[in-house]
Order: sequence, then C-alpha cells, then structure tokens
Amino acid sequence: MKGLTQAQYESLLTADRIEIVGITAEGVHGVYADEALAAQAFVVDVTMWLNTDEAVARDELASTIDYVSASRVVREVVESSTVRLVESLSAAVCEAILAIPAVLAVRTTMHKPRAARDAHATDVSLTMTRTR
Repeated sequence: MKGLTQAQYESLLTADRIEIVGITAEGVHGVYADEALAAQAFVVDVTMWLNTDEAVARDELASTIDYVSASRVVREVVESSTVRLVESLSAAVCEAILAIPAVLAVRTTMHKPRAARDAHATDVSLTMTRTR
C-alpha cells in the first residue's frame, strides 16, 4: 500500500476487514463520445480495513461499518459524478469510503463491463488501495 510506514503496514496486516462484493450502479463515465450519452453499468467490490474490537465487545451496529450505508456511498459516487477515467472514479470511491470514521484503509475493484466489449474481453477492472 502506497505511503505507509512500516508500523502502519504491520497494523493493517492484523486489522480486520469487511468485503462487499458486486455493488452495482449506473453512471456516465468514459473517454469515448458514446459513453457520455447514456449511463452504463459499473460493478464495484470494496474491502475496508478496520478494528472490530468494539463491535465484538458491544455487539452493536453502531460499533462497526454498516454494509448498507457503505454500499450506498459507493452507489452515490458512481451515479452522481461524471469522470472520464475509471482511475478517477475509483479514487473518488476510495475517498468517500475513507470518510467513514472506522475505515483505516480501503481497496476498490471497479469493473466496467461495457468497456470490455470494445476490448474483446469479458470484463475490464481496476483495483486501487488507499489509506488514511
């Protein structure tokens, strides 16, 4: 992970993580003219590193990350922003997820299936990891 001290890296190795796979949303993102005409499907996988000690001790949702809320954050970024590159979209999703106080680090995999048809592939994706 970029820009981590050794101590930060080691703490993330022992941190807990929540993964949400297959968040779907539609957005207008792309380099080509036809991509600016209509929304297209994006699928986002998100991994969030956090400390779950308090959640384990209290057994309350307020002590951890609400999956529904985190998924909503991802969908809102994809649906409300307009960027050209998947890299820019992934960075915006990472930034929004890092705004959740419990998140220590985030990894997103942004799938853009429609781009794959032009690449003669089944999927095109980018994985990005960011920390506080």
